[in-house]
Amino acid sequence: SWTDAALDLAEALAEMPEQAYLVGGAVRDAILRRNNTDLDIVTPQNGIRLARRIANAFQGDFYPLDETRDLGRAIIPREGGRLIIDVSGLRAGDLTGDLADRDFTVNAMAVDLTGDVSMLIDPLGGAGDLIAKRLRRCSPDALANDPVRVLRAVRQSVQFGLHIDRETLRDMKMTVTRLSEVSPERMRDELIKLLSLDRVQVAIRIADAIGALEVVLPELTPLHGLPQAPPHVHDGWTHSLAVVEALNDIVHTVSHKRTDDSAAQFNLGMVVIAFDRFRPALQAHL
Repeated sequence: SWTDAALDLAEALAEMPEQAYLVGGAVRDAILRRNNTDLDIVTPQNGIRLARRIANAFQGDFYPLDETRDLGRAIIPREGGRLIIDVSGLRAGDLTGDLADRDFTVNAMAVDLTGDVSMLIDPLGGAGDLIAKRLRRCSPDALANDPVRVLRAVRQSVQFGLHIDRETLRDMKMTVTRLSEVSPERMRDELIKLLSLDRVQVAIRIADAIGALEVVLPELTPLHGLPQAPPHVHDGWTHSLAVVEALNDIVHTVSHKRTDDSAAQFNLGMVVIAFDRFRPALQAHL
């Protein structure tokens, strides 16, 4: 289910000489019928040049992100927001090698934007994993090659309702201590995405169970078993998770995603009564 933005991009690329493949999350989200405003494209060579051409074709902005990796970005203005398109040269000698070098099979699918966009290129079986609700790493070295993928696995398993397969979970536990090697900026970005999930408390529990929080947020470790004075009935860790869950419910209740069913609980109904006059301002702030 392609968005108008993806179809417009394919139409523009049809008039350019370069071969271009849409890869990663945009393909996954098209199968799931989810909107995606961040597109990743690979081309056999001159990714920066193609990013510039795309930006020019849509009267957008262009930035060379990383000349070493031949990575450029086009930012295209669209009604209701903007479209971010990152274009890079192939990481390996061909498209199959490029896909095999990615993190998880559900993110290792592609379509030829200069050909038939209904034809899926899926050498690692990502579509089958998506249907089976399974998160599986692309190769035995996938997590070791980039340890931040441990956090990404936690986030995407919760975000898309996928169970982590046995080999991938084993590799996550083996690689988790190497999160300390990841740059603080990349760690921060992945952590913020994780904390933005609707079911954030589930993701936090998984991250804790595999030992990731001990590396990423060591300040939380002492909360386990920490006694609290009455009227508290839980230790510091369980209490903190309950607070996160309650805050998430409150934010959802004042957001545009609220439904009659989601506000049917008594305590959330009281939130509606108390906060609805502030709801537009809260939505704008959040």
